[in-house]
Amino acid sequence: MFKFIHTSDWHLGQNFYGYDRSEEQADFLKQLTSIVRKHKPDALLVSGDIFHTAAPSNATVSLYVESMLEIHHACPSMDIIIIAGNHDSASRLDSDSQLWKMAGVTVLGGIARNEEGLADLQRHVIKVGDKGIVAAVPFSYPSGFPRVTSVAQSAGQRQQAYFQALLDRANQDNHDHLPIVLMAHLAVSGSDITGHDNIIMMESIGVQTLGEGYDYAALGHIHCPQNVTAQARYCGTPLAVSFDEQCEHSVSIVEIDHHGSMPSIETKRIKNIKPLHTVPPGEPIPFDDALQLLQKFDSDEPAYIRLNVSVERFLPHGAQERTALALADKSCRFCEIKKTLTTAVLQQATQMTIEEFNAKAPIDIANQYFKDKLGEEMSDDQKKMFEQIYQLVNEENRQ
Repeated sequence: MFKFIHTSDWHLGQNFYGYDRSEEQADFLKQLTSIVRKHKPDALLVSGDIFHTAAPSNATVSLYVESMLEIHHACPSMDIIIIAGNHDSASRLDSDSQLWKMAGVTVLGGIARNEEGLADLQRHVIKVGDKGIVAAVPFSYPSGFPRVTSVAQSAGQRQQAYFQALLDRANQDNHDHLPIVLMAHLAVSGSDITGHDNIIMMESIGVQTLGEGYDYAALGHIHCPQNVTAQARYCGTPLAVSFDEQCEHSVSIVEIDHHGSMPSIETKRIKNIKPLHTVPPGEPIPFDDALQLLQKFDSDEPAYIRLNVSVERFLPHGAQERTALALADKSCRFCEIKKTLTTAVLQQATQMTIEEFNAKAPIDIANQYFKDKLGEEMSDDQKKMFEQIYQLVNEENRQ
């Protein structure tokens, strides 16, 4: 039996509307430590996005280091395997990976290559005692995957070939039929991506790209916990990263009896000591009505607040100040007013592929955003102002 905890997308160091979230994140890591201490798993798998930025602050790195050591001490026999996500710096994580091995932690920042530039598969196959085998793949764009052989391939072909070759390597000497777990940080097509701010820019792959031969795929990147298939799962974020992540946040405890058997999955809820609230939580309402609800909002614990209002065009004068004043005597952190236009011309935000986005001129993107938000084209004066600002920014960047 291989028993492990699957978690991902911690986003340590996130600056949330100007607020420091270190207290919440430290509390989550204490909850995770307690879960490890109670359940004594064979492994802890962290599937990417440990940090929110590629250059986290010293305080954030200290929180990470101290917490990982506490987690290790909670169950010294447990292996810890960490892969980089798209928010992490691969080189930063790799730089102290050898040191982390002394605490039973395997860290993989980038995809390893041999002297010929081909994939070094063995470095990504990690045996967890006599319990299981983990094939760990850090985040990489399709173009970043190395070739498995010297045969030339497209980026998508290299990615799919890499996953299958890695799983083949993991299965190669698995004479004891140990469970095989694939770790990856990527978006699988058809997943629920509710809550992501960068939906337009998110690339996705078909689940078949992950290859065959794993008993469970411990996925990271998508913040809503969900099963992609019976054997592939996103555990989701332990703490909401945006107001639109209206799902239960947790970590997953997984058990697999042997290679070829189905995983058993249990979720352990993570409580946020400073939850995110949208007022009202459902459909938007006029500003004055929403403000009345906010004044009646009762929260004995600190919380982040977003006001959910409908407007014909613009917010009333002084709306931000009036909202902040309504929260002055509450233990709440005011973040933003979410505006929804009531005009019939309002449409769903335009979606486009990365290729379409890159092919458009900046003024065209700005005009489309303006139209999505206000239901009308930019005026000639507004377009002229945008072009002037765009030129000034380019000149500053060249200096």
